Amino acid sequence: MAKKFTAVTETELSILTVLWDKGSATVREIAEAIYRKHSPSAHATVKSLLERLAAKGYVASDRADFAHHYRAKIDRQDFVGEQLRQLAEQHFGGSVTPMLLALVDQARLRKSVRDEIRKKIEDLE
Repeated sequence: MAKKFTAVTETELSILTVLWDKGSATVREIAEAIYRKHSPSAHATVKSLLERLAAKGYVASDRADFAHHYRAKIDRQDFVGEQLRQLAEQHFGGSVTPMLLALVDQARLRKSVRDEIRKKIEDLE
């Protein structure tokens, strides 16, 4: 991906996560998912954050119904991939290999996960 994505806040990421999990959602549904309730202040906060995400190009809305439905314009895999590429760029001179090795060194991986990683590597060869 050539496009560099704009950073998102933790709360904006929470909204994207709700949209990735649900496919699409109204402001009320998002507020209830994040804050476990719907209130005027939660509604206003979510609406404002959705507008910021839309301005950043992450969210689109369907305004056909009274309650507008929002959806993520980027899928989770692409978003995470770009975040990892940016992390590699910032901390490892753009090289993914030392980043992956640092991650493996820090993680306590179950055998099943290690086997899954081995298979993925073998599939690449």
